[in-house]
Amino acid sequence: MKIVHGFGTRACSIKMAPLIRESIKRGHETLILYTGQHYSPNLYEELFDDLEIPRPTLDIGAKGDPAELGAKIIVETAKFCKKEKPDILLTHGDTFTAMYLSLGAALALTPVGHIEAGLRTYSWEPYPEQICTKTSDACSALFFAATEKNKQDLLSEHQPAERIFVVGNTVVDAALQHSALAKKKSKILERFKFKKPLIFWSCHRKENMLHEHRMKGIFDSLLELTEVNFFCSVLPSTQLAAEKWGYAKRLASAKHIIWEPCLPKYTDALRIMLESDLILTDSGGMQEEAASLHIPCLTLRYVTDRPESMQAGANKCTGCEKESIVKEARNILSNPAAAQKMREAKNPYGDGNSSERIISIIEQFKGKMERWETKIVKQ
Repeated sequence: MKIVHGFGTRACSIKMAPLIRESIKRGHETLILYTGQHYSPNLYEELFDDLEIPRPTLDIGAKGDPAELGAKIIVETAKFCKKEKPDILLTHGDTFTAMYLSLGAALALTPVGHIEAGLRTYSWEPYPEQICTKTSDACSALFFAATEKNKQDLLSEHQPAERIFVVGNTVVDAALQHSALAKKKSKILERFKFKKPLIFWSCHRKENMLHEHRMKGIFDSLLELTEVNFFCSVLPSTQLAAEKWGYAKRLASAKHIIWEPCLPKYTDALRIMLESDLILTDSGGMQEEAASLHIPCLTLRYVTDRPESMQAGANKCTGCEKESIVKEARNILSNPAAAQKMREAKNPYGDGNSSERIISIIEQFKGKMERWETKIVKQ
């Protein structure tokens, strides 16, 4: 079969890597369509080599605001699909890239397989992720849900039951496959001399970045927790928010904070996570990674589209107020029993074999990927 793997952000590169390797392993013609949504060198160039996946068949190189990004991705995706005529185009998650790739492929009559389908909060937040994931689902021929809840949400929206599959999340595959590798080859602990307790911090959601009150609460909590050592993985949008709200210099100069641009290598990021006592994040993917690696997690949001991790006891939403974040972080770091309970929580996102399941399901649908309606014959 000819399978297109479409993505364009660092997180989705990581989550799609196990799928790409599985597709190649089985002998399928494997094409990579990269949108360019994340184009900074440390989010792209070294990452592909670290993940051990081929460079893109086509890099669309889309840049600009969301509308400009979308226009180019939709047009170029449709052209690519019409030229290559793949059996299916796989997209991942709830990004602008996933939405625009899905639209471009569907408009070119190419079947779409949505990995991580059915993420729902039934609220405006997370913005714009809820818009993106719902649009991708509306374009899809096959739905690969990570959890039973995701499946039930898709069914409630009248998506076809025979095309919805609970497969777990490929981030578990990636985390488990690369954590062992990280311990062997990562030298990041030699570069940064970490002191305990250590918190891995990553915050980049647009709903937070655009909100002064929220970001001040989040940044103030970093500065308040002076008894803790932080490794802050800083995306470009995070840096812009720190500058916009007047925190950039204070965060970069704080003695207990390592304020570092997002690491190029996933294995380096994983190595630091494995060393950490707690993860503080607003990232959906990191909530899943924390549950997979059995690291306590606090989510810097009011709602989450990963409620399974909260129900399992591996994760908790703190909101964005300084007082709440500081209280919850100190409670976990000062209470070994509470931290251990979170570490022992069962991972709700699968067993690390999601990629194998997804490719097997795609193979079963060879020649019958389209979702054309059929005439009902009355008996």
